[in-house]
Amino acid sequence: MRTLKIGKLPDQELSKILEKYTNNQDSRVLLGPKLGEDAAIIDMTSQNNNCLAVCVDPIMVNITNAPYFAVAININDIVTRGAIPKWASANIFFPENSTLEDVDLFFNQLHSAIKPHNISIVTGHTEVTSLVKNPGIILTMFGEVQKDKIITTSGAQENDSIILTGGAGIEGTAILASDLYDSLKDKVDQTTIEKARQFIYTPGICIAPAAYLAWKYQPHSLHDPTEGGIRKGIEEMALASEKGVYIYYEKIPIRPETKEICQATKDDPLAIFGSGALLISLPKDRAAQLLEEYQKHNILAKEIGKITKKHRILFQEGKEIPLEASYTDGLIDRLN
Repeated sequence: MRTLKIGKLPDQELSKILEKYTNNQDSRVLLGPKLGEDAAIIDMTSQNNNCLAVCVDPIMVNITNAPYFAVAININDIVTRGAIPKWASANIFFPENSTLEDVDLFFNQLHSAIKPHNISIVTGHTEVTSLVKNPGIILTMFGEVQKDKIITTSGAQENDSIILTGGAGIEGTAILASDLYDSLKDKVDQTTIEKARQFIYTPGICIAPAAYLAWKYQPHSLHDPTEGGIRKGIEEMALASEKGVYIYYEKIPIRPETKEICQATKDDPLAIFGSGALLISLPKDRAAQLLEEYQKHNILAKEIGKITKKHRILFQEGKEIPLEASYTDGLIDRLN
C-alpha cells in the first residue's frame, strides 16, 4: 500500500484514475478530464433557446460515501430549476497519509453515484493536503433548461397549494441514526435504527424523480429543503416569493423512524437536514393531479398548506402559531 505525499496526485496514477472513471456520454463534450488540461470545452452552439443552470455544494465532513451526498444534493439544486443535470466539475481533497486505494475508492463511489443520471464529469482538481482531516469534495454541476421552462423558488403565487414529497428530515434521520448509533440502541428499536441509517438511499435524498414528475404540471415554484430542514425550506419559499404560507403540521409527512429517533434525541423533525424532500407550489387543480401521479409512482407526497398574501403561520394542535425557522442546523455540530 502506497501512501501519497502532500500535493498533486502522481501523473501516471491520476491518468489511470481518470481513464477508469470518466463518464463522458454527451457528444457535446469536446474536451473532458485529461492530465494537464485545465478546463473543459462543451459545444453549446446548437442550443439556441437553452439556458445553463449552475450550482455548487461541498461535502467536507466525515461521512460515509461523501460522493453520493455531493451528487444528490447538486442534482437536487439543478432539477428545482427545471433543468436536466448534464455536466459536473469535481474538486477532491485527500488528507495526509491517504493511499492510492483511498483515491480509487473515492472515485469509484463518485462514478457509481453519477453514472445512473448520465452526467459527465468534465473537469476538476485533485490534491492531497494537510488542511483536511477526511476526504472531501466540492462539486459544481451544470444543467440545461429551455428559457420558457425555467422554474424558480421565488415563483410561488397566492392561493397556490403546497405539496411536500418524501417526508421531513430524511437526511437528518440518517445522520442521527448513524452518528448516535451507540446512544440510540437503548432508546430505539434496532430495526428502526438500521432502517433509518439507510434513509440516504431508501427513500433516498435525491429528489430528481419527484421533480421530473412535477415538471409535467407546470409548478410555479420548486425548492429542496436542506440545512434548517422543512421549516427553513418553507420559510425560504415564502421569503423568495414575497408571500406568506399557511401550513398544517398534521399534514406534513413524517416517517415513523424519524418521529421515533427525533423523540429519543429531542430534535425537531421539521428542523433537521431536509434533503430528500421537495416543496412544490402550484394551482390547487394541478396539485390534485400531481398527487395522483405521485401515488401511481409510489412517491410519498402530501398537500401541506397554501401560499398566502403575507404572514407565515403553522397550524398545530388546534392553534395558529408563527412558523419559525433557524439559520443553522444542530446536526452540523455533531458532524464536525
